Amino acid sequence: MDKLYKTVLATMTASLVLICSACTDAPATNQVQDLDAEKTLQNMTEKITIPASIISFANTDIEDNMDAFEDYCTDVRRDGDDLILEVTPTQKEELIEMYARSIDDVLEDMEKDEQGYYVEADSDHSRFVYHIDENIDGILQAKMLLTITTSDVLTGIMETGDPNWNVSAKIVNCHTGLTVGEGTFPDGSITFGPEEWQASYDNGARIKARQKEVMDMTGLSGPYENLSDTQKGVVTSVTQMLDWIEGKYEQQFHYISYAPGNSIEQEHLKVYPKNGSENDIVTVYRTYKNGLYRYEDDYGEILKRPFYEEQIREFAMQYLPFEGIKIYTEIKDGSSGVTDGESILNEISAVTYIFMDETLCSDQYETFLEAIPTWLKENCQGVPAGIYLRMTESEAWEQIDRANYEDMLREDIYTEKAECTISESGKVTVY
Repeated sequence: MDKLYKTVLATMTASLVLICSACTDAPATNQVQDLDAEKTLQNMTEKITIPASIISFANTDIEDNMDAFEDYCTDVRRDGDDLILEVTPTQKEELIEMYARSIDDVLEDMEKDEQGYYVEADSDHSRFVYHIDENIDGILQAKMLLTITTSDVLTGIMETGDPNWNVSAKIVNCHTGLTVGEGTFPDGSITFGPEEWQASYDNGARIKARQKEVMDMTGLSGPYENLSDTQKGVVTSVTQMLDWIEGKYEQQFHYISYAPGNSIEQEHLKVYPKNGSENDIVTVYRTYKNGLYRYEDDYGEILKRPFYEEQIREFAMQYLPFEGIKIYTEIKDGSSGVTDGESILNEISAVTYIFMDETLCSDQYETFLEAIPTWLKENCQGVPAGIYLRMTESEAWEQIDRANYEDMLREDIYTEKAECTISESGKVTVY
């Protein structure tokens, strides 16, 4: 087996086309029939850049891709080594569906192989873990590593319009859970070969230790072999989901609870970071189709929260004393790439609760309330946001903390309260 990921793939990737060669039997979009329809189509099109890096990663030819995309896009042109697509919403959706079918084709091949291989992927198309062994068929391995990765990255580019992609990928021994090789793309590579495979075997010691650890977390006792099939399934699922989030953020998390999922709720795991607060509850969600597990989590919201709250605090302290306010933010949605700086306010949708000690803040309350609408307009354009004020007597204020503030919102303890919101379009409302 070759030591370089891209070398392993090269022998079978020359024919891969980003339009999805496995999907080219799909019907092409109807051509424009008349001038009015053409004008309407042009007004609706969106420009999407297919970067040279993904073309190179797929080991394919840019001219071949231009020819293939022409049947599915309003316009295709080169910009240096990049491709610029102009697509209507319908065309973009058709391309995304093609990439999904391409992934499904590989998953079907994996399922037919019946070796227990599977793939884990992040919902934002930025991370993959391939669970295989050294006996995998070379063509199937190449399809897993290349076709799934490329199709998923292209789906992300189509969905976001952002051509800047970065993927971390890991090869894991499906029998032991130990890493064989890992790297990042498009700039890096994964190296693995016979020595790495040999090192990934430990006679099951790692699995047994992890099973015991997870059994203790979930309250299961006795030998693993004596568990029911349902209980073994819980141990396996919690292990996989815990390994996923710990690998993603490179830190340990403590188990809180696990729900297997049903017709009402999605499968999920609740944990909190070992080096963080027990109140920072992180939920990991997982879906499964054939051999693909798709993960998403909300830990990024917790990581963004301090930066958002700091911006709110700086504003509030222009009117209110530091020792008289408590600020707690709920991040709703926003750019995953934002970590700090003033830009976080117009990138993140959030609701912030400011609890004020009446003894220290009552004199400044009205002035602060009057200042909020202008501040929201100047700093929170483009995303919904809200600042909710709650004034309480000192004794009640002392009892409020991050662990219980949501419960306190339902308490009739406020001497003053107001809710100031800004919509995505910039409309400010004060209740």
